[in-house]
Amino acid sequence: MMTEHTESADFMDEDHDEAMALLARVVQCLGEMPSSGVGSGRLREDLLDFIEHSRAHFRREEALMKAVEFPPFQIHKQEHDTRLEALVAYVDDLDAGVMEPEDLKQRLEEDFIPWYRRHCATMDQATARFVARKGG
Repeated sequence: MMTEHTESADFMDEDHDEAMALLARVVQCLGEMPSSGVGSGRLREDLLDFIEHSRAHFRREEALMKAVEFPPFQIHKQEHDTRLEALVAYVDDLDAGVMEPEDLKQRLEEDFIPWYRRHCATMDQATARFVARKGG
């Protein structure tokens, strides 16, 4: 049974737009940073904002999927978990000096952002359609 907090997938598009804006800030900050990591306070803050935004979004999305008994829930959730772990690892690697800002920028631009767009266009759209058919 759906509750008032999980009655539709309307929040998804707004969350996705906000996530892309946060990612754009991170990428911009990475592009402006010297390789020494000077000025990384803003970068770290932006990365943590994006991670927290993603966690909150994924929790809402997962609650919605459970509420409507979305059949591929576990597969969808696993993608969320895998990507969150990677994001946290990126922050840890930056903090430890194992990853340079330009390496993170490349990973985001060549891997994470294309995955995110694909995930939104496929898995999240399938979820939204399923919810709509269920009356959400």
